[in-house]
Amino acid sequence: MRVLWMALVLGLGLGLTVDAVAQEPPAPPAPPAPPATPAPPAPPSSAGETPPPMLTPPQPTTLMAPPPTVSSPGPRPLPDGTVSRWRGARALQVIGGATGLISTGLSLSSTIYILATGYPPTANDFLHPARPTDTGPVLAYAASAASVAGFTMSAGGLGWQHRILGELDADPGRGVYIAGTVVGVIGVVAIAAGYFMAFTDYINPHDQSIALLATSLSGSALCTVASGLYAIDSSRMKKVWRSLTSF
Repeated sequence: MRVLWMALVLGLGLGLTVDAVAQEPPAPPAPPAPPATPAPPAPPSSAGETPPPMLTPPQPTTLMAPPPTVSSPGPRPLPDGTVSRWRGARALQVIGGATGLISTGLSLSSTIYILATGYPPTANDFLHPARPTDTGPVLAYAASAASVAGFTMSAGGLGWQHRILGELDADPGRGVYIAGTVVGVIGVVAIAAGYFMAFTDYINPHDQSIALLATSLSGSALCTVASGLYAIDSSRMKKVWRSLTSF
């Protein structure tokens, strides 16, 4: 009986102990460990060693757009009919220049004839008096007529070309053209005076022949000078035209 009571007391005490342990609050969690700090770089062990280079983050690169290409302007379009007008003006000027060369040849022929034959004869030579129809004066007539025709066509052709380039705002200037025209007009006036003396009877035939030769040859020479100035002006305008379009 005593053993039974002792077993009952031990069992009751053991149950109370387990219940007390179960009712105790749980222990709080341990605080987190602090983060580890990196150790400072170690100083160089000797004077000859250098610390490692610092790595810098790459910088963003910006793409630069290429500069725009500027294309050179091509030949500007010409108005309708300009090329055909220019070619017509050039043809007229070239024909005038060729006629001027023929007049120069005739003038030289007349001069050679006069020097070779001693024309005109003296006023007292009644067997071979000087007449306007002699070979020397006839060559002078032909030379002066060709000079007037060549000058007129050259002046018209060059004036036409100046007008065309002026419409395109590309006229290089008319100074040379005006100078050639003035010289040529003086030559034409001299030739006209020679023709007037040839077909009138204001002076005797001997003096008439001399005056005709002097005015005709001098007028032809002035027209030849005008043709030379026109050739210079034509070369200038041709360069300007080629810069605008193909010739």
